[in-house]
Amino acid sequence: MSQKKGEVRVFVDGLYLRVIDDLIGTGYGGNRSEVVRKMIHDWVMANIGGFQGLKKYAKKKSR
Repeated sequence: MSQKKGEVRVFVDGLYLRVIDDLIGTGYGGNRSEVVRKMIHDWVMANIGGFQGLKKYAKKKSR
């Protein structure tokens, strides 16, 4: 799996932005980007099966 980093821009408003900002206040992340990265990481761990699941997903997509 590629370790190349890329930039993703996401525009959110209202309640979503408030939740992200509230998570910064709780120490979940230091800024909005860090909070969103952690949210994606947590989602992958819970729904794709963590690192092993991500590897299987990558192999399946490369065929």
